[in-house]
Amino acid sequence: EKPHAATRDASLLASQIAPHCTGVLRRRLALVYGDVTDPAEVEREEVIERLVAATVMPRAIRRIRGAKVCDERCKALKVEIDGWVKRDKERRKRPGEVRERTNVDAQHYMILKSPLAFGVADSPAAKRAAEKVRENEEMWGKALELLRSHDSEFANRVTAIAFTANFLGSCHIDTQNTGPFYGLALGDFSDGGALCVEVSAREVAYVDTKNRLGKVDGRFPHWVESYQGTRYSVIFYQTRGDLVKRTTAVFDGEPVVKDDPPTFPARKDSYYNCYDPDTGKYEPEA
Repeated sequence: EKPHAATRDASLLASQIAPHCTGVLRRRLALVYGDVTDPAEVEREEVIERLVAATVMPRAIRRIRGAKVCDERCKALKVEIDGWVKRDKERRKRPGEVRERTNVDAQHYMILKSPLAFGVADSPAAKRAAEKVRENEEMWGKALELLRSHDSEFANRVTAIAFTANFLGSCHIDTQNTGPFYGLALGDFSDGGALCVEVSAREVAYVDTKNRLGKVDGRFPHWVESYQGTRYSVIFYQTRGDLVKRTTAVFDGEPVVKDDPPTFPARKDSYYNCYDPDTGKYEPEA
């Protein structure tokens, strides 16, 4: 079976960089470590192996604390999520019922979508989504109320909210997002549980989102650090509307590594390959 986010060990560098397309990995290997590979001769698996071998030191960590939000609002939202988890357990006892998004590691997972997520407001998919929101109206409302207390403008643009229980690891990239998201974590978890996101080849940010809203660009590889206890997460994101240019993975703190080239070059082809077979060089930009 082909490995995917739910089955990869998020503590391993190979898992953390796996969401990248091959061209980005080749570019990193060339520009950061000086190892130029010809796409006609070196395939993806070997590129990843060479990157892991070249990374002799652990990646630097930038620790960030999300914006503190009202404890009472957090408690009220947690009560609603507790109720959803109980309902979801009962639902999944019925034959044929499964958890949403099975390619990530989480005990419970649900996405609620606003009308803004659909091009046609009265389409069958939009109607089903609206009914799902009505079934979880209190949880949806309290989540948006909490976000609005910090960033009302983004709250008005949110197209979906993902609710999870005990999401773990699962390095991935949010390919459908149009810009950054906000993440919130609730529960009694300890000894970890940060939202981790790759900043550059040699730096990872660990964002504390426990009773806090952390702003992260999910179009960079991200995952959840291991932890003990129960951890709920609430992810507010946007998949329609104006595209926000991808610039940085996180928006707080000072870079720990200052000389890494950008992960993503200008687009030259669908794999961001900048290798020139005539010169045998891998250019920094297209």
